[in-house]
Amino acid sequence: MALEIIWSIRAEKGFDKIVNYLEENWTEREVRNFMQESQEFFELLKKNPKMLQPSKKANLYRGPMNRLTMVTYRILPRKKQIVLVNIMGARQKPLK
Repeated sequence: MALEIIWSIRAEKGFDKIVNYLEENWTEREVRNFMQESQEFFELLKKNPKMLQPSKKANLYRGPMNRLTMVTYRILPRKKQIVLVNIMGARQKPLK
């Protein structure tokens, strides 16, 4: 059962921030690799939504998307959706 992925505004901003950093500081090849890894991760997540560590809060999961990127998401089983709550570089300070 594949679920639909919904992006929150915070997750979109976090993802864009990572892509912008890569575009400014790395080569086009690294940007393409990151985009490809991200696409593969999201396809895997659609098929296996509970693959990352559950949080203490209900239906909230958090873990690495790749070596340097963390993702937090919530599963909405009745709507058959995964809501991406946040995406951030693993070396970034968390937002308060």
